[in-house]
Amino acid sequence: MKLNVDKVYCCHHPSQLLSPRKIKLNKFFEDNNLDVEWVEEGTPEQSKSYDNSKLLDVVMREGPASCRGNFDNSNDLTHKLISLILKHMYCFEDQIKNEYKSILILEDDADLFNTFSECYFNDCMEEFYEMNLDILFLGSCCGLHFPFTSSEKMVYHDATLRSRCTHCFVVTLDASIKIMNKFPTMFHAADWQLNHIIEEENLRVGWAEPSISQMNYKSSLNWV
Repeated sequence: MKLNVDKVYCCHHPSQLLSPRKIKLNKFFEDNNLDVEWVEEGTPEQSKSYDNSKLLDVVMREGPASCRGNFDNSNDLTHKLISLILKHMYCFEDQIKNEYKSILILEDDADLFNTFSECYFNDCMEEFYEMNLDILFLGSCCGLHFPFTSSEKMVYHDATLRSRCTHCFVVTLDASIKIMNKFPTMFHAADWQLNHIIEEENLRVGWAEPSISQMNYKSSLNWV
């Protein structure tokens, strides 16, 4: 499998509970001869050295019902959210350092076993480049889909589009530089932080249809 990006990353927390995710995805990567860097640094334990006050406040007010007003649950989730932010930061920083034109970032819950294929991805990327977009969300969650689709295209753009979770998306070098100017502040979960940055930096976002779903996990975009 040869994908039309300069590098592929997969974010994963190396714990016994989550190890089946890595085993399953790693077999997919090996079976398809796909070179992927596993990003495992920035664990929840390591995240404790970062200021989490802003994000903790958001989790206690807006997070899952089990966290609202509950410090212990909120604090635990906050460290996990920061852990994921740190992993994405590594991907952006590595892209900038190596001047990769575009990268694909996966999380270990991306369901690559149905829609995803070399043809699917590269067709999406061809349209992505033709439309001069900054970020392409191939992954989707929370029932987020472009309302009007056509059998003649796969990537859709509108000025109002924001993130669709962070388990499968492409980012260009220019966009990554802009994201890293603000992403490390850790004021919200990764997908919501991207929403703010997309709006502030006027980044051009595309959504792929059909999209790549998640395996038994819910994005913080579910928070209400």
